[in-house]
Amino acid sequence: MIKANYESDAGKRKEIPHEELYTIPHMPFEEYSEKLKNCIKMRRKNGILEAKMHTHGGPVQWSAELHQGLHYFFDWAGRDPDNEVIILGGIGPDTFKGIGRINKDTGEWMPAREFGSEPDESWKMYEYQYYDGVNDIEGQIFDVEVPTIGVWAGASYHTDLVLFSDITLATEDAWTTEMHFRTNMVPGDGIQIAWRELMGRKRFAYAELTGQIITARKALEYGMINEICEDVDAAYDRAWEIAELIMSAGTRVTRRMTTQILRMPWKEDISKELRSSFATEMFVTATDHSPHEAKYWDDAHEEAALVKEAEKQGKVVRPRIDGGKFEDEIK
Repeated sequence: MIKANYESDAGKRKEIPHEELYTIPHMPFEEYSEKLKNCIKMRRKNGILEAKMHTHGGPVQWSAELHQGLHYFFDWAGRDPDNEVIILGGIGPDTFKGIGRINKDTGEWMPAREFGSEPDESWKMYEYQYYDGVNDIEGQIFDVEVPTIGVWAGASYHTDLVLFSDITLATEDAWTTEMHFRTNMVPGDGIQIAWRELMGRKRFAYAELTGQIITARKALEYGMINEICEDVDAAYDRAWEIAELIMSAGTRVTRRMTTQILRMPWKEDISKELRSSFATEMFVTATDHSPHEAKYWDDAHEEAALVKEAEKQGKVVRPRIDGGKFEDEIK
């Protein structure tokens, strides 16, 4: 059996006092975890930081709060020298529930008005979509210089957040669909980079234009994820196990420099494409008034259930106008 060569070096980092170098201290974990607690729940042990995205303790309702909170997280957590491995995922059992916000007083769902494209509110598209969106992706790839592990639990539509991780785990019931084109939007916010580069160009074109349901099994087959775990608890347990393996198999500098080698293709893709493609998405959203609403996502749950049942029976469900049905796969 191959065993790790080193003990974990968490907490062994030597740092010259800021007072001696006249440098600016980083924001401590206790401070940024408190600032972001309403959208990201964090805990850290032995240099491993676990961050779970949530909306009021449940699956994410995609809105300005988390959309902005993510790039603050990548900035602050990425600058914290006490973070050696980062685990990012949802709270479970699903990663994403819908689009909108929750009324803190009544608990009722409300539409995400900050995503509107009306002429007198078009500035919101820059502040809360373009600016936050590009910094979410760039922050995850450029600002975080330690190994990352993504946990994809159950239903999720912004899977780029876990697919851009160096290692990605999914639960047995995980599934997704790429909604941009199906909701009259251009896929330019970064998810197209993650999907296209991981599953391949031809597969991505098919998935984007048809709204194909991608299950955990299909994602593993396509090379989008690394492992499938029984449920959300098992996925996080496995993520911690892998994180501890990483911590005990290499030193601090080696981990960080290796991560930069692994990320080089992502960095090249994102620097060449993201900002222009995101601007294209925003242009079409403004001119065609593309809706940021959850109807297609809600409808997709029924299709996803059908696809997963078909998998169990050795069948396939191909996207069709009148809804999918069980079919034999031609090989």
